Amino acid sequence: MMTGGAGVQGSGWVWLGLNKDLKKLIVETTANQDLLITKGLIPLLGIDVWEHAYYLQYKNVRPDYLKNIWKVVNWKDVSSRYEKHA
Repeated sequence: MMTGGAGVQGSGWVWLGLNKDLKKLIVETTANQDLLITKGLIPLLGIDVWEHAYYLQYKNVRPDYLKNIWKVVNWKDVSSRYEKHA
């Protein structure tokens, strides 16, 4: 997710999604405000990589933001969404 998020050009999101048919976790990116469901995936975790999400604290260093976001992810919620749809 860090590589995908760092690679988004401009505004967008990096997602951990579930492909229900394949029963597989997929990391995917979307531009702007595009929804993950349009790619046939169920969103489990979304990380906003628009500048407004990190600029005040991390300036232009999006990889540092992505490294530190893991400290605040609520994995119980992510797991609950996975269990609901798997």
